[in-house]
Amino acid sequence: MMDIENGYFLVKFQNKLDCEKALSEGPWTIFGQYLTVQPWTMTFNPTQAYLSIMMAWIRFPALHSYLYNRKIITEIGELVGKVVKLDMNVIVG
Repeated sequence: MMDIENGYFLVKFQNKLDCEKALSEGPWTIFGQYLTVQPWTMTFNPTQAYLSIMMAWIRFPALHSYLYNRKIITEIGELVGKVVKLDMNVIVG
C-alpha cells in the first residue's frame, strides 16, 4: 500500500481473488473511517477529490418486521439509488 496524496492510496494485490473481494465486498472501514475502493483507471487524477459513484450500506433499524420483504426493501433502497445487494438477515425481537 502506498499513500499517493489527497487521502488516496494505491494498493497492489497478490492475487486477483483478493482484488475482486476488495472491490465487491464492503463497506470497508479502517479506524472508524469509511474506505471507498475503486479500480485504477488511466484517467485517475489524485489532485481531484471527486467520486462519481459510491456504494453504501443502508440500514433500517426501526423498520417493522412485517415490512421485511425483498420488494419493499428494494423500493425503499431505490429512493436513494440502484440497489446492488440485499442482506435479508435480520434479528426480530
